[in-house]
Amino acid sequence: MYEPSLLERWAAFNREKWGCSTTIHRFQQEGSDSYCESLFFLNKKGKLYLPPLNSYHPTLFHPTNTAKSYKISTQWHEAAELLMRKIGSTAGTAGFCLPPEFSDIRPFLWEGYQIGVKYTYYLDFPYAPETISGDIRSRIRRAESEGYTTRRTTHMGDVYPCLLGTEARQGFTHQLLLQDLERAQEMLGAEAFRCYVCYSPHGQPVSTNIVLLLDSDRAQSWVAGSLPEHLSKGVVQQLQHVLLQDISSLAIKGIDLAGANIRSVAKAKAAWGAYLIPYFVIQKRGWKDMLRSGWKWWQFYRNMRQDIVSKKL
Repeated sequence: MYEPSLLERWAAFNREKWGCSTTIHRFQQEGSDSYCESLFFLNKKGKLYLPPLNSYHPTLFHPTNTAKSYKISTQWHEAAELLMRKIGSTAGTAGFCLPPEFSDIRPFLWEGYQIGVKYTYYLDFPYAPETISGDIRSRIRRAESEGYTTRRTTHMGDVYPCLLGTEARQGFTHQLLLQDLERAQEMLGAEAFRCYVCYSPHGQPVSTNIVLLLDSDRAQSWVAGSLPEHLSKGVVQQLQHVLLQDISSLAIKGIDLAGANIRSVAKAKAAWGAYLIPYFVIQKRGWKDMLRSGWKWWQFYRNMRQDIVSKKL
């Protein structure tokens, strides 16, 4: 469950960094004790937006104290109806990304909303190193044997060069400056903005991973990077191993490894014993979507007629 104060601070960081507006909306039917809360990001035109480096629109559902599944389902559908209206009223080119905990998206399907599916990996705690692949364990041992060490840090000057290393190797940008990292740590605090760095035997920072702890149940990987010349030494694997040991000691349910939609990334994350879980992207159909659907229907109908004619001939 997202911590309200941390969610407010995360919203503030995104406003400051990306120039968007943010509002936490409460969706509650009149006379109901159950409700849903969602953080909406909006662009300068007031349309739904998902800032870079955000996987989801943080959303919480608060049912009443009942163990009856049909009641919980009914309460969610009531709240989802109001959430749907807000999504519809702010609809733009971006979809609304529900966190993985929300698996019942039928209310949106029934109203004709377009539903996309993406995936992430969850790893539950306690962390069990014996469940990871043999290749990862050997890489951890290599890093240790060559004198690499990993620890938490609050020094963003050690974190930032590692992010730049991955950007240069893969030809992309995190769109983060050193000042952004320092500001995020200042706003969220070191316990919620947890930075891990692997150091070479000479003390050089060579790999990093930042974890967000906005949710009291589950941490989330945010950004990571490494210097290319150290990758073969097992630094990424040692870093992740130490990170998971530390996060697991916090008595939370687990960690969201954040993303499983790129083949090479998905394969690497699965090797840690994580399990695949879907999450849904909800979008109101616009006139372009309806035209596209109509065109596809017409193509299908035309091809079917051509097949019938050719068979008669």
